[in-house]
Amino acid sequence: MSETDKKWMALAKRWGVLFGIPLLMLAIGVWQWSRADTPVSDVGAQIAEYQQVVRQLEAIEAEKPGRRATVRDSEGKEHPVWKVKNDYLMAIKDLQNQGLNVTTRNLQPVLAGCTIAFSVLALLWSVLGMVYQRGMGAKAMQSREQLLATFQKGRKLLPTYMVVMVLLLFGAAIPLLVYEMMPILRHRNYSKGDMKLMFILGGLALFLLYSGCKVLVDVWKASRKPLENEPIDVMGQTVSRQQAPELWAFVDSVAAKTGAGLPDTLVVGLNEGFFVTEHPVQLASGALLPQGRVLYLPLPYLAFLNAGEVAAVIGHELGHFIGEDTLYSQRFSPIYSATIHHLVAISGGERYEESWMDILRRPATLFGEMFLDSFHEAVRYWSRKRELAADAVGAQVVSPQAVASSLLRISALAPLVEEALQANWDRGETVEGGVLGHVRQLVAAKGMTDPSEHLDQRQAHPTDTHPELAERLAALGVPVSPELLARAMDAQGSPLLQEFGLEQGAPAAGSRTLAGAVAPAAVVDMNAALQNELSSAAAANRSAKLVELREIAALATPETVIHERSVFMMGLFCFLALACFGGAVALFIAGLHTAIGAGVLAGGVVCLWVARLFWRDGQSPAMVLQPAGVRLFNAQQLLPWSAIDDFQFNQANHMLTVIMALEPGVQPPAMGVGKRRAQFQKKKQRVVVMLKGVKKMKNQAFAELLVNQWRAYYARQDLARMGEQA
Repeated sequence: MSETDKKWMALAKRWGVLFGIPLLMLAIGVWQWSRADTPVSDVGAQIAEYQQVVRQLEAIEAEKPGRRATVRDSEGKEHPVWKVKNDYLMAIKDLQNQGLNVTTRNLQPVLAGCTIAFSVLALLWSVLGMVYQRGMGAKAMQSREQLLATFQKGRKLLPTYMVVMVLLLFGAAIPLLVYEMMPILRHRNYSKGDMKLMFILGGLALFLLYSGCKVLVDVWKASRKPLENEPIDVMGQTVSRQQAPELWAFVDSVAAKTGAGLPDTLVVGLNEGFFVTEHPVQLASGALLPQGRVLYLPLPYLAFLNAGEVAAVIGHELGHFIGEDTLYSQRFSPIYSATIHHLVAISGGERYEESWMDILRRPATLFGEMFLDSFHEAVRYWSRKRELAADAVGAQVVSPQAVASSLLRISALAPLVEEALQANWDRGETVEGGVLGHVRQLVAAKGMTDPSEHLDQRQAHPTDTHPELAERLAALGVPVSPELLARAMDAQGSPLLQEFGLEQGAPAAGSRTLAGAVAPAAVVDMNAALQNELSSAAAANRSAKLVELREIAALATPETVIHERSVFMMGLFCFLALACFGGAVALFIAGLHTAIGAGVLAGGVVCLWVARLFWRDGQSPAMVLQPAGVRLFNAQQLLPWSAIDDFQFNQANHMLTVIMALEPGVQPPAMGVGKRRAQFQKKKQRVVVMLKGVKKMKNQAFAELLVNQWRAYYARQDLARMGEQA
């Protein structure tokens, strides 16, 4: 299925929910309207009609005294005259007293009409929302100013829209439930079943009323939350002009060429890419940076880029200040945050748990999600344009070739930086020189990765979306030449860290930065300080993660054999077989309907054969859970846990369906059973197993056992990767 087909399929599902639920309730309302009893408009005429019927019944009674008289209804059934007469007398009394009979009959059309009206309004509301959202998305594509203005307005209107949608659906559901109570209220003698049904329907209606009020309160509270930009958490340290004058001089020279103005703060670190921001920034030490422009520089990349490439990257980042990209990004963030708050409020609050109430809330929350998607699409559109514009600024500082070289070299180095960070973060492996030293060792041992294989990838960035590398190179007009690839994969390091005063050691003889001055030796070894910070955070993370992984790994069992619980189904079909045999014998003895008797006998044989099938199903294991994987039915090999991406469980009619979504390209072992019990759905890349319950275990306990065994496998893998035993 193509991406376009998937997009249309997802859109069709959303429309199905947005319009399907109101349409379903409308259909129920119309059905209830058709079932509604005729309202009693003229009580006197109705009483006179009933009295005439009573006189006719009394005349029949006079002809056959002693309660022997009967009358037939419209379906031909006979009823005692005395009972029918008492029913009419009670109805007359109810009409004279204007009792429940009259009230409930008069209310039924009103309640059905309310369900229809609210459902129609919900449909129209959905249509209005879709039309407005499409217009909003079209305006957002005209300019970033329109994007911001449109979605700011949309953010303010969204909570009102979602609340109205929920209230309309609740307004349709409440009379729908109350309607079904009306016929019960007309009963003169309530049975236990009547009372239970009344309690359920009344309780649901009251709960819907309470939930509607709660939605109003929750959304009102969410709307009162101030729109704040949460600070970006960054692991790094600030560098002042006194600490690294050459670095600041270098940035000054680049800023002068761009005309973008200087950053207010320089932060250097080990675990991010180059970026700029005007969001609030909080360092791992807990310090909140002063409000302003922040430029983040990663040491592992500075250690391998030359001065021209670094200047091109910094020029690109400072170019975001020219287009006020960081300011726009800062203003976009509260829209996301506010919309999330409203979605949480509509869905039931922060302590929300899934329930049937989702059906009525879903159209409103779905519209909120569509609002976010539309907003994200517009933001992404303008972000891609601004990234290409920022590349042009970097090219202006040095050259398009320097920008292209920096992009490819960063792409070639990124996997090795990630590997070194992962080793430090998870396994606590700190080689000499820390993460930076580890990167240098990896480059020396493995060489740089080929960036031409990753042209469709994007650079990591904490706030913005970058276009694919190939698109950026095409916009620069720089083809991927052998010379460019050779530079990108050159394992030779750069002396910039020493020149900038960020690492101890003298710069290479005669080396000069783009700023033009020879840098002094570093006063402070920034790499060592950053490594200490990263190692401290990694140690805390590692300790907590080890505890969690060991707890999960402990959930595994050596081997668990799962048999189906087929006794119920086997007993049911044995009972049906005996019933068929008994019926056939009775027909044969009576000498009646021999052909029918033969058919009933054949049915008994079929039921007995099905019962034997269920008995055989329970004799061999349905699953064998082992540490490495699961053996399904008669398969000769395990289905490895690593091949399973996710699980889904469905339970209905004494059947438990286990759906295992497989990783792309995985082909499960042949299970040796028919589609009645299990099948591999190749198009959906999943295995579906149908179980008749699990012997000596509840379905919920089995589901937890299966998922825990799967989670334990991955926990053991993570522990091994971290150099630990389970």
